[in-house]
Amino acid sequence: MQTHSGHFQRRLGLTSAISITVGAVIGSGIFLKPLVIAQSLPSVTWIFMLWFALGIVCLCGAFAYAELGSMFPDAGGQYVFLREAWGEEAAFLYGWVFFWGINSGTMAALATAFADYLLPLFNLDPAHREAHSWLPGGIATLMIMLLALVNHFGVLFGAALQNLSTFAKLGALGLIVIGGLLITDPENPATFFTTAQNPTTELHIAGVLTAFIGIFWAYEGWYQLPFNSQELKRPERNLPLGLIVGLFIVIAFYIAINAIYLHWVPFQEMRGLPLGANQQVPYLTVARIFSPQVANYLTLLVAISILGAANPNMLSSTRAFYAMGEDGLVPKALNWIHPKYGTPTIAIWTQAIWAVFIVLYLEKFHDITAFVVFDSFMFYCLTVAAVYRLRFTRPNHYRPYRCGGYPFTPALFILVSIGFIATLLLNPDERRHALVGLAILAAGIPYYYLMLRIRRPGP
Repeated sequence: MQTHSGHFQRRLGLTSAISITVGAVIGSGIFLKPLVIAQSLPSVTWIFMLWFALGIVCLCGAFAYAELGSMFPDAGGQYVFLREAWGEEAAFLYGWVFFWGINSGTMAALATAFADYLLPLFNLDPAHREAHSWLPGGIATLMIMLLALVNHFGVLFGAALQNLSTFAKLGALGLIVIGGLLITDPENPATFFTTAQNPTTELHIAGVLTAFIGIFWAYEGWYQLPFNSQELKRPERNLPLGLIVGLFIVIAFYIAINAIYLHWVPFQEMRGLPLGANQQVPYLTVARIFSPQVANYLTLLVAISILGAANPNMLSSTRAFYAMGEDGLVPKALNWIHPKYGTPTIAIWTQAIWAVFIVLYLEKFHDITAFVVFDSFMFYCLTVAAVYRLRFTRPNHYRPYRCGGYPFTPALFILVSIGFIATLLLNPDERRHALVGLAILAAGIPYYYLMLRIRRPGP
């Protein structure tokens, strides 16, 4: 095996760029979060309003990332944006939290959900599952290792998996939407409604916060594409289009699929489902549109969807660690590019191993998603604010794409993010996850200054 480092290759076109954005976003959230969102909000109007409004908030963030990505079409994405706007320390702290929490936590959460959906396909009885309690963690681990292996052997393999899974999930979701619209006479209308248990029509801050976490988790991944800037053909064109077109597709699908859910599993029935029965909403929807037999295959669709959503955490995000290695802020091995495959193989496998640790340690899906969402929004906010700073400090820098709706769209994203972060810190049920995120951030500060001493030894 050769020991010298290779380089990234521009092999990804516009289709792959859109596919990375759509595939990174549509994963477990649209299947697992609608129930908790319906049980947290007082009406259907609130459900649609938040799904649409928070999608637009993420789109405002994508406008900003598109400008930054067109300015700095280098591997590393958000890390590079923060470094150029706010300096090396801010960028390092993002990379630190990204490695220990955001990227690995996202992979862990998706792998946990993947196992939950794949296990029913084996028809294991409860006694067998209880006797083999290692199965969920084992399947989640295998999923992470499979993605690491695919992305080890080249960006085209990772992109092919991404395109295939994205087209499969969009096709399947499209069939559910079309079927839900065309089939209007269910065979058994009596099962269409049930009485909600203790319904409430009041809006509570705790409920809104729960809905925010669920919806933001469903949109998580919209920022992934800029990590692949150095592997995109014509990044000045394909990066903005991939981000913005991809997010428009996601918002349209999310609104449509929620409309189908609420048509076939009415709001009051949804509120009456048992707490934690997250898989029931998509299952009942497909069973009533098509048949219970078809619904039994829903688990396979969701597993494919989750696999496709997790893939960009290997295909795209590991490029941030390459950029950090180039800056001498992490062990040099992390920026090693395989001379044959053109991928950061050591960064890929290091991230995979840590994600497996999180899977085995945390286990609970909500704990992981809440932890990831808090960490993410701290740095989303700072990155979007970089648009203002760079407009001031580098007004003449070449900008092939300029942030749509500037200065209002970045301001909207920043205000919502600050409000969301503050509410998480003030809410007693979610504060623990927020404090864990802050603790990880704080732990990076002494490490950064230690690396500075190693890199720039004193007299």
